Amino acid sequence: MGISRLGSAAFALIVATFNGLADDASAQRAIQPLKDEWAEVFYKTPPDQQGPQLATFLVRAKELAQRYPQAAEPLLMEALVFCSQAGSEGGLAALGKVKKAREALSKAITLDPLAMEGSAYVMLGNLYYRLPGWPLSFGDDKLARQYLATALRFFPEELDTNYFYGDFLLQQGDFDHALIYLEKAGKAPVSNESRLSDLKLKQELEQALKDARERTKDRASFFSRFLSSLKSH
Repeated sequence: MGISRLGSAAFALIVATFNGLADDASAQRAIQPLKDEWAEVFYKTPPDQQGPQLATFLVRAKELAQRYPQAAEPLLMEALVFCSQAGSEGGLAALGKVKKAREALSKAITLDPLAMEGSAYVMLGNLYYRLPGWPLSFGDDKLARQYLATALRFFPEELDTNYFYGDFLLQQGDFDHALIYLEKAGKAPVSNESRLSDLKLKQELEQALKDARERTKDRASFFSRFLSSLKSH
C-alpha cells in the first residue's frame, strides 16, 4: 500500500455561506474572518508553505469551539483545517488528520445538522467516497451516497450540494444522473460570503460537465492539491 494524491474538490465547500441558528449569530460573526483568511491561504499560497498558517488557524478554530460550545460552525472550521493539513503534509500523517476531521464533523451534526448549508454532510460524504476503505482508511461508497443525498435533500438548490452529489455520481459512472445535478449546480448563484471558493468550484464544474457529457470520469481535479489520498499502487 502507498500514499498518493487524489483530486478532491470535496472539501473546498466548507467555506460556503454559514447558515446557523439565530442563537449562533455571534459564533458566525467570529468565524467569518477565519474562514476568509483560510480561503486566501488555500487558494493563493503554495501547499508547501501553508503549514504554519494552518497550524495557527487550527488553534483559533479550537478557541472558538471552546467559546461557543453549542455552535457547530467552529467544529466545521476545525474539520476544514484538519483536511487542509492532510493535503499540505501528505503521507501517513494525512490518515490521522482526516480521522480528526470526521470526528469534528460528526459532533457538528449533533449540534446543528443544517449549519453552513449542510456542509458537514457534504464533507463527510466526500471523505467516505474519496478515501480508501478498510483497513487503510474508512472509505465507503454506500455511506458517501447517504451523506451527500441528505445534504441535497436539505438544500436542493445550492451550488455545493448539487455539485458534489453530481461529482459523486460521475465518479460512479452514472453519467446521465450526474449531468442532471451538475447542470443544476451550474445555475446556482455565487455566494458573496464565499465568493472565492464558489468561483473556484464553478471552474471545477466546467470540467465535470464536460466529463459527464463525454461519459468519462478520468480527470484531474482543480482541487487536486487539497487532500492527500491514500490508495493502492
